[in-house]
Amino acid sequence: MKVFMLVLVVTFLLMNTTLGIAGEDPDLVAYYPFDGNAEDASGNGNDGEIEGGSKWIKGKFGDAIELDPAAYVELLASDSLHGDIFKADPFTISVWINPNFEGSTWEHIWRSLPTASGHNTFFVNKDQGLLSWRGQVAGWTVLCQTDPGVVEEDQWTHVLVLGDGEKFRIYANGEKVAETDFQETRGNNVTYRLGGSGGETFAGAMDDVAVFTRALDEDEIDLILDGVETFLPVEPQGKLATRWGDLKGSEVK
Repeated sequence: MKVFMLVLVVTFLLMNTTLGIAGEDPDLVAYYPFDGNAEDASGNGNDGEIEGGSKWIKGKFGDAIELDPAAYVELLASDSLHGDIFKADPFTISVWINPNFEGSTWEHIWRSLPTASGHNTFFVNKDQGLLSWRGQVAGWTVLCQTDPGVVEEDQWTHVLVLGDGEKFRIYANGEKVAETDFQETRGNNVTYRLGGSGGETFAGAMDDVAVFTRALDEDEIDLILDGVETFLPVEPQGKLATRWGDLKGSEVK
């Protein structure tokens, strides 16, 4: 009986490890909790640089960044957050936004540059409250777009766009609000921005921004509503060995 109980405990711990409790998500290539800085908490070093007026406010989780119109957080393409990340492979962008709609009509949540190449951009339209994912295919193309009324002024809304190689999908607060066929875009992006650029601005707050190199499934989308930290290790890698040592030193009856 003692051996049987030990086997059950070890099996449970190993299952937790498989689920990511003792390991990072390898497809999370950039994560910005915006807790007083624009550093990348994914471990990939894709730190952002804040350009323009901004301040730290109470966010959906901890702090959030509030951007003045035309302010943005700039991210450089890297080995992990690479220039072809949205071209043909699966991806997910997840963001909590709280827009005050003081920016341009088409406000940038996510922007890819230069314009002539990838230009994969996630918009919110302040007049209609709709979300739109666009990119360069044979010219400037609306890839996936929602109906109006999805995003409201001065309200926290979780917005997410993904491509899985077959479909583009947009979600708002965990609900699928648009779906279209996948299209390959040009890629070759050099710079990414959270917020406005080139006369199309964003005004308001952003929090808990994440980019994955896979398309999250429905269960993962439900999970991310509780924060991107649910995808991060709860315990360090060495913790499993420590807990096993504690168990060996105790009596299992």
